[in-house]
Formats: sequence, structure tokens, C-alpha cells
Amino acid sequence: MNSEHLEAYLAGELDEKGRGQVEHVLRHDSDLRASFVVQAQMEAALRVLLGGSAEKEKASFHEGVLARLRREGADDHRGFAKSVLTEILEEREGLRPLRWPLLIKTGLISAAASIGLLLLLQTIIFDGNGPGAAQTGAPHSAGGFAARIERSDNLHWAEGTAARIRDDGWLSAGLLEVESGTLLITFNSGATALVEGPAQISIESNNRMFLQSGRLTADVPPAATGFTVNTPRLNAVDLGTRFGVTVEENGDSELHVMEGEVKASRTSGNSVATLVREGLALRADSRTRSELQPVPYAGDHFTLRLGSPSIPQPALRYLFDETAGALVEDSGALPLFDARITAPGELDRSPRRGPGKKGGGLVFQPGEVIEVPLSRDFRLESPHTIAFWVKFPPKIGENEQEQILQYGREGLAWKVSCNLETGRGVRGALKVAGPEGHVIGSTDLADGNWHHVAYRFIGGDDSAITSHLQLFVDGTPETLSDSRSGAIPRGRVGHLRLGGGPREGFHGWIDELVIYREAISTPAMQHLLE
Repeated sequence: MNSEHLEAYLAGELDEKGRGQVEHVLRHDSDLRASFVVQAQMEAALRVLLGGSAEKEKASFHEGVLARLRREGADDHRGFAKSVLTEILEEREGLRPLRWPLLIKTGLISAAASIGLLLLLQTIIFDGNGPGAAQTGAPHSAGGFAARIERSDNLHWAEGTAARIRDDGWLSAGLLEVESGTLLITFNSGATALVEGPAQISIESNNRMFLQSGRLTADVPPAATGFTVNTPRLNAVDLGTRFGVTVEENGDSELHVMEGEVKASRTSGNSVATLVREGLALRADSRTRSELQPVPYAGDHFTLRLGSPSIPQPALRYLFDETAGALVEDSGALPLFDARITAPGELDRSPRRGPGKKGGGLVFQPGEVIEVPLSRDFRLESPHTIAFWVKFPPKIGENEQEQILQYGREGLAWKVSCNLETGRGVRGALKVAGPEGHVIGSTDLADGNWHHVAYRFIGGDDSAITSHLQLFVDGTPETLSDSRSGAIPRGRVGHLRLGGGPREGFHGWIDELVIYREAISTPAMQHLLE
């Protein structure tokens, strides 16, 4: 029985007799059963990735799958380990991998993916470069920048690599080759990887990387649990805090767990996962059918630290704890800028003072606004980060959006709002828009609880909203539920305005607003939650 019979079974194209024959063979052929489970996992992942779009016309369905995979770190310029698609399923939905007894028992087989799509995916995931092979490529059109080099020591890149790295250290897809030295990479998830040269690495997504050769130490905070390192022989998924990985020139790989636990499996062949606890180590060699082999623990040979982390200082910080009379006042209270924030003078347009997330806060109704004039040093196209605590009531209005703040002047600004537009993205999710394009997150904020929200604009030449602007909710990168590319606003910011007009204004609470004139690291952003 070949793969065509499995594809027909998955697509629901066999009659009762044909289905019975396939199920009989699957029960007695372990190799065929393993192949079947992989394809079933792929279909399940596709259903999760695409949601209701699986019922659309075939061509647009195929296009949608590839776009979503590329956004997660895939592209047709490099090969991937077989685990990547199912990792996406587990990371984004918290689902357990499918097991053979459950497939028949619970009937989880459907025709969500067509035969043509499966073949197309196989050319991406199992291309001619071998499992997990990494190649140089251009930045992803939708994936943007998933990590940044925070610090380095005596770093020397291989020829041609340095030209693909931005001056501010932000990294996009493609092979990075380190001749010598050490570098610390921070991922959007908050995980860090300390890489020791010589090494070849590739950034795959906000929480996943590929180590083709060399040595690294991964340090993973709770928010980034699930951080994954793929190698030509091994997949390592973090369940704890710190582990090290080495990859030899022939691809043989070792995993050493310093703290916590790591789930390890082979990239191909015997892919049964093994839980590796603190103080233990495993090796994956070219014998793909054998189990991972225990080796002597050598975690103390890995570099654990590279200098001291720098703590960025915000350009403006408003605690909303200062008040004067009937009007709300607050001071930036920082050496570089001290922009006083006040209501516009009309008491009926001023938000009320109330309890915030930390100390005092502001309570807004639609039509209530406060403004801050900003100096010429603040520019719309420059890198910046805006973060604050916000709370919406469980039931929010029927407008298309509730504008929380505007960074710039009318018609030329970044606008931050709660998305209420019907049929466009998740209702209640964080939305950041320029004059034309926008991005919308996937977390419903209108649940009556405080949430820490932020957006980070990386800036630079040829910036695009969909790739250079990133959303965060409660310290975690947001998966986009909707986006539209558009021009980046340029020019002086002019002023910051909190709230909006009677029709589109903000109904809720806000506290602890900070503005940075740089795209700060994820660990620095997560520090704001403390």
C-alpha cells in the first residue's frame, strides 16, 4: 500500500470496503502507520491554522496555508524539520500530538486539506536539502523580525553574513554563519540563546530556531515555555528554564539540561519523545531508528552569561498618580523630557481619576481626552515602543473601534484601539493602525481584567507595518488575526492624545504608560509587568 491510498483515505474518497482495507493494513504495518500519523497531524495543524477558511475555494485555500506557514517562519527558500508544522499546532493551540488509537476511536480524520496541498507542503517540509537543512534567504514578507542580537564578544561573521544584519541587531530569516566569538540572541517570546562560534544558525519564528552546527545555551522564562531548538538530528522543546545543545559538522547532536526539563525527539526516524530532566544529557546520531542515547552530563562546559543586560530608559513615563484640583495632571519626570500631561481645560472632557493597576489610574468615557505636546525629537517613522496597562468592561460598545491613544496628529499618526469592526479580526483585540495599513491581534481584551499591552515599531529603511510592527499582550507576542499593509507615517509626532471623540472614544481604564524612542527587547518589555 502506498501513500496515495493514505491520501485517498484522508480525503474521504474511499468507500467502506476501501477504508476497511486501509485500516487493516495500518494496524499491522508500523512504518505505514507512522507515515499516516504524520499526515494526519499535518491536516490537524492546517485546520487549526486556517480555521473556517478551510472551506474556501481550493486555490485560495492553498495560498492561505502557505501564507500562514511563512508567517510562522517557513518559506520556500529553505527546508524544515518534519516536526515544524505539528510544533505550530502544539505551540498555538496547546494540543497534544495525535496518537494512532485516538485516530480511529475519535474519528479525527477529515478532508480539510486537499491532495494537491499535501504534496505542495511536502515539497516545503521535505525538500531535497534533507531534514532541517538551512539556506540563506531574503526576509520573510510576513514574518518580519523574530529576534535581535543583544550583546556580543569578539564576534566575527563569515563572509556575506554581516551584510544581512541590521545595524540595530534585528534578525530576519536566513542562515547566519559565525566564524568566531559569542553572541546573545533575544527572541520575541523572551527566550534567549547564547551562541558560541564557529556556528551556523537560522531564526525560524518568535520562539524557534535551527542550529545546523555549533554550540548554544538557551535560557527560557516561563512566558516562553515551549522554545524549540531544531538540529539536523534532534528537536528540543523547553519545558523548564535552561539547556545546552551542540551540533557537530556531520549533524550529530547532544542535549544537556542545566535546569528544568526538555522534551527531546529525533528529527526523523524514531521520533518518540523523551523527557530529559536537569543534570541529564542525550545524543542523537545518524542511526535514525535507534532511541536517543544517554551521554555523560557536561552542562558546566556551556557559557551561561555574556555581560550584564542593559536596562532601557523610557523617554516618557506616566504613572497617573499625580493630581491637581479637578484636572488630571502627570509629569514625565525624566531627565531628557518632562512633558506635562493635562486635560484640555474643560471639566466635562476630562477623564476621572480612579484606582489603577498600580496606585492611581484614569477612567475614560467616549469623548474624554487628554493631550501631551511632544518635542521635535519624536518622529513617527523612528523606532519606538509604547506600553501601558488597560482594562475594558466585559461588554463594550458597538462602534467599529474604541481609540485608546493617538501618537501623532490627525491624518498622520499611529492609532492604538480596541478592535470592534465586524468581520475584520478578533473582536476586542488590540489594533494598531497607520494612515493606511493596520495589524490586529488575537486576544480579546474586553473581559473586565487588566492587561498589559504594547506595540513595538522597529523602523528602518523599507519599513512595512505587517513586518516591522509587533503587538504584545501580557508580555507575549500576539498572533495577528488580521493585517493590511500600508504606508508608514512620517514626520514629527507633534503630540500624544489619550482617548477620542464621542463616537470612537475609549471606554475603560488606563495606567502606567511608557514611551521609548527605540524598539526595546522583549525581556525589557516583560519587566514592565513586574
